[in-house]
Formats: sequence, structure tokens, C-alpha cells
Amino acid sequence: MKHYMVTHTLKSDEAMEAYFQALETMSEADIRGAMKNDKASFQMQWNAGKADKVMFCWWKAESPEAIVETLGDMAQLFDNDIREMPNVYDFKD
Repeated sequence: MKHYMVTHTLKSDEAMEAYFQALETMSEADIRGAMKNDKASFQMQWNAGKADKVMFCWWKAESPEAIVETLGDMAQLFDNDIREMPNVYDFKD
């Protein structure tokens, strides 16, 4: 699988409310399970909560389309800027 960094920008205040309301009902395990399949796997997310409509996510996936497919209906809440990151450097302490 390839590495992708995705900037997910919520399209509206209503989309933000829907997104965070859905997350409140899910555990981390639920979220992880919903965002992983044979074609795409959500790895990590950075966000500022409701202080900002932008989230940054690391995905491993076969293609950008696989990420959108894995997001399902949730993908419609965002503008998704999906960028392949072919050069990965893992600097461990």
C-alpha cells in the first residue's frame, strides 16, 4: 500500500456538527474498525476539534479512490485533498 497525507476540510458548520456528533458515539476501536479494509487503512489524525474545520490524516491505501470509498458517506462532509507521499522517513528516538 502507498502512503497518503490527506487534508480533510469540513464543508460547513453543519458538517462539523454532524462529524463530531458521530464521533461522540464511537470508541477509538469503532473508528479504527470502520476506517480499515483491504484497500485502505486510516493510520492517524491531527485536528483542533471544533476550533478549526481542517484535519490532517495519514492513510495507507491502494489509491485515493480507496480512501474516499472507505470514508463512505462521511467523505461528503469534507473537501478531501489527497496527496501521495512516496518518500517516508521514520526518525525514531
